Amino acid sequence: MNLSTEQLLEIAQYSFVRIDGAWFMALAGKLGKETAWEMDVEAWKQFSYVFGKKIRKEIILNPVWPESFLDALEILSKVLKIEGRKVFIEADMITVQVTDCENQKAIAKAGIADCGFVTVQTYQGLMRGLFGKEMDVLVRHTKNLNQGDDCCEVVISRQTHQTK
Repeated sequence: MNLSTEQLLEIAQYSFVRIDGAWFMALAGKLGKETAWEMDVEAWKQFSYVFGKKIRKEIILNPVWPESFLDALEILSKVLKIEGRKVFIEADMITVQVTDCENQKAIAKAGIADCGFVTVQTYQGLMRGLFGKEMDVLVRHTKNLNQGDDCCEVVISRQTHQTK
């Protein structure tokens, strides 16, 4: 059997989303949805931090804000098959809008909730893994496809502290 790199990526993307959903549903069945959401948020928080650290170690050795975060987000989006993404940058604020996301589709199909909590933690974890734990960012999930919005929207702003 000779699978192309593209075929293997598609299988990996499909598998990643399905194992995330299967893990969540199994946990929700045993311990309830609230506990499953708490554990899911924690798992994505840890995963994204380690993922960001790996990117810094192997791909983006000297990260620069905001370009390196956008590059890391592109890598994560490929892995998770997040398509239909638009990015807007204004000063120290990044707005990411997504209209096609495999995780969101799976969550909508299951009718269990939305992924806004996880998205916020994932973006924060990715940044802290890439730039260090002291990276101070505010991440807000401002629109949600699963709540009838035209896209999922995340607004990221870097917090700058002035010393006196």
